[in-house]
Amino acid sequence: MIILDPDVDEERQQEMIERVQQIIRDAGGVVEHLNDWGRRKLGYVMDKKADGRYVIITCSATVDGLREAERVMTINKEVVIRHMVILHSRVQAEVAKANGAPVPVDDRPDGEARPARAGRGGPRRRPR
Repeated sequence: MIILDPDVDEERQQEMIERVQQIIRDAGGVVEHLNDWGRRKLGYVMDKKADGRYVIITCSATVDGLREAERVMTINKEVVIRHMVILHSRVQAEVAKANGAPVPVDDRPDGEARPARAGRGGPRRRPR
């Protein structure tokens, strides 16, 4: 999963996506699907950004290929806000290879905040 800065030129975003795919292929991996979820609201502000362009690359890759892709994405902080490698079980991998990554459903009305998690958000108290 790659979260790109939506304020960066579309051309630079596309270059990064293609570069990551090429690194995976050059290391002997196979790119199964590329799912572009588009611009979505982030769960929390990252690098002073409230939105990001989510791109999911479903692939079979070597460890060296993934490490190199992660290295390149880490270096390009002006384009990539965050990235994460997600490993699937065999069953999940087969579903992902067949269908790609489904777009998450957000059933909240526009502008509505997420509900607070239990035990979070309050002031911290010192034990006595």
